[in-house]
Amino acid sequence: MFRILIPVDFSEGSHKACLYALQLAASVPDAKLLLLHCFQDYLVDDDLIPNSAAGMTPSEQITDRVLHRNELEAQQQLDELYKDLLHRSRAAGHTLHIERSFIHGLPEEEILEQIERFRPVVVVMSTKGESSIGRAVFGTVSTKVIEETSVPVLTVPNQYEGATVSKVLYATDFGKTDASDIEQLRKLLQHLQPMIYCVHISDDPEEDRERLLELQQKLQHGSPENNIRYALLEGSDVAESLQDFAQSEGVDLLALTTRERNTFDSLFSPSLAKKMVLHAPLPVLVFHSKL
Repeated sequence: MFRILIPVDFSEGSHKACLYALQLAASVPDAKLLLLHCFQDYLVDDDLIPNSAAGMTPSEQITDRVLHRNELEAQQQLDELYKDLLHRSRAAGHTLHIERSFIHGLPEEEILEQIERFRPVVVVMSTKGESSIGRAVFGTVSTKVIEETSVPVLTVPNQYEGATVSKVLYATDFGKTDASDIEQLRKLLQHLQPMIYCVHISDDPEEDRERLLELQQKLQHGSPENNIRYALLEGSDVAESLQDFAQSEGVDLLALTTRERNTFDSLFSPSLAKKMVLHAPLPVLVFHSKL
């Protein structure tokens, strides 16, 4: 079954990520979406709160009431989001199954546990954008999720307004697993049948042209590839060159690969990975190569 896990914090960006996931799964019969909210009130350590109000000081009782109110408000927000997405799905005639889960705990821990339980094909998360680097994808929660899980993670920029996936840019560095990585990408998005642009930024066009041809031949040998285009570009700034190509071709999703888990920072180079995820105006799909 096509399952999508969507961690939510009820921000505007989180709502956009939900709408993106809704569209991503719309054409898959009986697909399932799980809205996950991890509740943690930073006002107090749960271990320090007495179980009985009788043992509380006046200040502790006030804190307890605030915590209870915050929890009820979060539960209500999750219910409202669930009903909104369900209404949108039914109005569009889709057969999506939408669930919601309200869990107490640290998001960076609970999201990973829910991935193991729910077993999604992809996790969709919002990013805050370059103006809030500390809380964006390279912040604590998203970084841990991307590094610790083998499941693809799709990040949606807070400012992104689109919701379709028709053209995908796959950035290749001519790794040994490129052919299988592209097949993994095609399988994940096969219900959308997007055009995939396999792009390499070259500093040695003559040699790289041969390597790109070899990759093309591998893909042709494995399966039909009428939805794949190849491009060799020159440029001193790899991230900028990729984004310029994406803009000129109307690409709406960037796909990046890590060669193994826990190497998110070393994808091609640390600066490229951070630029693409933090500064790209498009959704970015990060998935782990199967070595």
